Amino acid sequence: MFALAGKSVNKYGLDQTKKIIYNFDEYGFRQGNNYNIKPKYIFFGASILSGIGVKEEDRFSYYIQPSWNFGLCGQYTDYESIQNYFSFLSTYKFKNTLKVIFCWKNSNVKILEKLIDKIPDLGNIFHCVPIKINRKNTCLYLKNIDYDVSGTHWGPITHNKFAKLLWQLLK
Repeated sequence: MFALAGKSVNKYGLDQTKKIIYNFDEYGFRQGNNYNIKPKYIFFGASILSGIGVKEEDRFSYYIQPSWNFGLCGQYTDYESIQNYFSFLSTYKFKNTLKVIFCWKNSNVKILEKLIDKIPDLGNIFHCVPIKINRKNTCLYLKNIDYDVSGTHWGPITHNKFAKLLWQLLK
C-alpha cells in the first residue's frame, strides 16, 4: 500500500491488462478521497472495495458520498482492514459521527464472525459480506452482473447496483 503512495500504475492486483490507470494518494489508497472534506461514510476492505479493474468513478463507494475509501488490494487480509480502522480511530476526532462500512473478503462463517467481533459495535458499523450471516447491519455482496477488465472482480454495473443496495442499508 505505502509503496504506491503518490504514484500511478497501469497494473494493480489481479488486473495486469494495462487498460486502467490506477492513481494513488499520498497514503497509498486509490485517489478519490478528499481529505479536506469531513466524510459521512468510511469504507475499509479489500479488492472489491479498492475497485480492481474499474475506473475510480465506477467503484461503488464513489456513489455514496461524502466518503473515504480505504480499500486494499494484493496480499492484504481482513486483518489489515481492522488495523487500518483502529489507526483511523486514533487519528481522527469525528469518528462517532460516521457510518463505517467493512467490506470483508473471508467467506468462512466462523472466521468472518470472529473478525466482526473485533470491531466494537457503536451503532454506526455496517458489514458487507460474501456469505450470509445472522448479524444486524449486514449486507450480502451481489453476484457478478458484469466483470472488470481483468475478468476477476465486479464490473461497473455490479458496483453501481451494489451501491444502490448498500445505500438502502445505510439510510
